[in-house]
Amino acid sequence: MDLHPDLEPLSYLLGEWEGFGSGSYPTIDDFSYRELVTIKAPPGKAFLSYGQQTWRAGDHADSGQPLHTETGYFRPGGSGKVELAVAQPTGVAEIHHGTVTGTTIALIATAVATTATAKAVDSVERNITVSGDEMVYELFLGAVGEPHQVHLKATLTRHQTQPHT
Repeated sequence: MDLHPDLEPLSYLLGEWEGFGSGSYPTIDDFSYRELVTIKAPPGKAFLSYGQQTWRAGDHADSGQPLHTETGYFRPGGSGKVELAVAQPTGVAEIHHGTVTGTTIALIATAVATTATAKAVDSVERNITVSGDEMVYELFLGAVGEPHQVHLKATLTRHQTQPHT
């Protein structure tokens, strides 16, 4: 693999990750979901492409139905720093700045933009920790008049067929 040298501190993110999570928020019913995340490094480029999809899981009548998707890019931000740009079909775009400490990434959205028809989103925070082939994350959200709080938690496992460094 021709990994850009600036991406080495983020190389542990590479691969296809799958697992389950749970979500809650004061304005919706609690839910469980299955998730697939793909993180790739285009040869020689100084960014990682990120794609995510979720499906409803558990005993819900709509189990297996699509829930959410988003796409984006991780970019190295200098020593111990990282940036993440995310776009969602719900009309939300996020720009995150954060830190890399070992295999833990802490991201805070410094800008959240919404289309005219999107729900109001005031704040987003993403924390990701990778240990070997396991990724655990939490997403915090402040939206639709509710305070910043945990919205999503998931544990994903890297598919062994995916190359990673």
